[in-house]
Amino acid sequence: MNRIIVMAKNEVGVIADISRTLADNAINIETISAERQAEKGYITLTTDAYDDALRALTRAGFKTVSDDSLLLRLPDEPGALAKVAERFKDAGVNIHSLHIVDRREGFTIVAISADDRAKAETLVDSATVV
Repeated sequence: MNRIIVMAKNEVGVIADISRTLADNAINIETISAERQAEKGYITLTTDAYDDALRALTRAGFKTVSDDSLLLRLPDEPGALAKVAERFKDAGVNIHSLHIVDRREGFTIVAISADDRAKAETLVDSATVV
């Protein structure tokens, strides 16, 4: 899953500006989350047109970073994420970012960005990869 991370000043209207930029380019937002850290805001999103979205946001003056996340379907129960994180730790794979994307029907969808995606994929059961 290719995610786009927009780094912006933490100010009124940033999400409106991002969503308008994408709408004006006929790009649909599939997932979006926003976090604030002091004066900065981080908006993480996926779209139906990754390359076009990245270009449109950059043209509009947004500072963007992208990553190729590993999408996992885990049981929605205590310890499921801990098992995966411990496998990464034991193998020396550093998790750069992790987001719970969705929770329903007894499962959680988790997006993980790691320093070694290929190695990370070998650490999870192929049945959990979405």
